[in-house]
Amino acid sequence: MSFFSKYKNYIITFGTEIFILFLSFVIFRVANERMTDIAFSEYTLSRRNISFLQPLLMIGLGVAVPRYVSIHPKRDSFLPASLILMTIVSLFFLLVLTLGRGFFSDLFFGDVVDYQNYILPLCILLIGYGYHAILYGYLRGKKEVYFSNLIQLVNIGLLPISVLLCTQNVQQLLLLNGVLLLASCLIFGLYVFIKRQIQLDFQSCWEDAKLMLNFGLPRILGDFALLAMLTFPTYIVLSLQKNVLTGGDVAYSITLLNLVGAAFGPLSLVLLPEIGGFLAEKRIDLIKKRFYVFVLSGIILTLIGYLTFYFFHEFILNLLLGKDHRNEIFEIAQIVLLGSFGYVLYIILRSFLDAIHVKAKNATNLMIALAIYIGLVGYGYSIHVKSITYIYYFVISLNALGLLTFIKTYNTIKNLK
Repeated sequence: MSFFSKYKNYIITFGTEIFILFLSFVIFRVANERMTDIAFSEYTLSRRNISFLQPLLMIGLGVAVPRYVSIHPKRDSFLPASLILMTIVSLFFLLVLTLGRGFFSDLFFGDVVDYQNYILPLCILLIGYGYHAILYGYLRGKKEVYFSNLIQLVNIGLLPISVLLCTQNVQQLLLLNGVLLLASCLIFGLYVFIKRQIQLDFQSCWEDAKLMLNFGLPRILGDFALLAMLTFPTYIVLSLQKNVLTGGDVAYSITLLNLVGAAFGPLSLVLLPEIGGFLAEKRIDLIKKRFYVFVLSGIILTLIGYLTFYFFHEFILNLLLGKDHRNEIFEIAQIVLLGSFGYVLYIILRSFLDAIHVKAKNATNLMIALAIYIGLVGYGYSIHVKSITYIYYFVISLNALGLLTFIKTYNTIKNLK
């Protein structure tokens, strides 16, 4: 067997995700160069808000779908079942966000009046990402390496940059991106249904829905806890300073952290169905090998990446955002990226726990980490610390998450038989 054939899933997935990561850098540079400072901050805040809401919308289906499709490869009813669930939840989100647009515009952007019209376009784009995640997860579970990565490239990589080149008005950008994403999911989804001749069997869908919800719902709190930690620093700064520019700096710094996670994300995408297969085959030795190799590699690469950013930040930010970027971004980003060590450990190891346990072990770790963060924030508020201190609290909590995930995964694998 050739090297490519043996590691095809890793090679193609990594290649696709790295290219999407590159496009993400391009998107922010184009946005920073073409938009005003205010519009760029609105754009970064919009992306952060979508990331915050998506785990609630997904109700754990992003993990449940690829897991159960890989375990039961001959059952196609997981796709229509998950799409029905997504439709129900999407309608609920649309209703809540639209009716409460005044409250959410103040929460998401720090202003009740100027941003109410952003809520509906943001919601449409959020729902589009939800349908994409379902379709992508189904194809991952089916081991359709080429097709799944094609959809990921089109919807997550090419659509956002294409829309940005068409308009720099943030409200129009959100709406156009959302409509095109929904249309893309509809076209790809119909192709999958026709190609695999998937029939709508309500009895099977009902059984699959219960199975996925039993697995996914306990993970909602964990997913929400993670995105809450990744979003609260922005909201806290917005609340304290009432400055959309400073809030945008924090949001972009956390976006850089997310891009670090995205660089290791392909491991998580591939490992979940792969570890599930190893468990079915009783290949515990391969699971342990994956654990040690990926943990060591992740820590070394993260250290190299952080030191590179620290010493060459001016060049890197000029490359990412252009020469007109705000200097304050580095002051915040150098602190935020200290949390990348714990975040990378979590990204790498979460699939081990999700594949091995039906119970939401990751959710427990995430809730503990969020509790640590909330406790630190409460303490800081009581003694009136500076805004920047809340960013350090965020870093402490994120590294605690990585340590907790490492300990839990190590103990889990150690006890496998």
